[in-house]
Amino acid sequence: MDWYRVMTKPAELFIKSKNLDEFRGDIIACDGNFDFDIEDMIALGNAYFERFPDCFSNRSCQDVQLGYQLVRICVVEKLLSGFSATVKDAFRKIFFSASAVADTMQHLQATSGYQELSNIVATINTRLEEYNRIIDLLPKGMIKERFVGGITNLFNIAYLIKMNLQQKAHE
Repeated sequence: MDWYRVMTKPAELFIKSKNLDEFRGDIIACDGNFDFDIEDMIALGNAYFERFPDCFSNRSCQDVQLGYQLVRICVVEKLLSGFSATVKDAFRKIFFSASAVADTMQHLQATSGYQELSNIVATINTRLEEYNRIIDLLPKGMIKERFVGGITNLFNIAYLIKMNLQQKAHE
């Protein structure tokens, strides 16, 4: 049995990882099968602040962006759970590079069709709203701030996806 099938807690994976890329790879390897409820979010936030304690009091710390990245990595994998590898790869690209929206959406529409792409986007948006509601329940503090910052970026990208999809509907 592979270790990532046993360790399904993002905080444990983060503690074990040497860097963000290794953490991303470990989370992706879970294929969306990891726990990510309020307790798991708090545990990930605590692990982040243990590794980067200066970021707790210094809001201009460059590592604040790392906190946002950790959130995005986890939430994106939960958003994409159950989709094909092709769809997952495409949306990972989109959610981590806004400049990829137009080309990637065009490719997805060409391979999946407008209606299927529209259904995928609707599912992703519903899941994003669900994770936003969970994040809203986090206790006030720096952990919640990191999660709000991370998910806000995903909402911005989701808006670009929605606008791109609406444009395709009128073509």
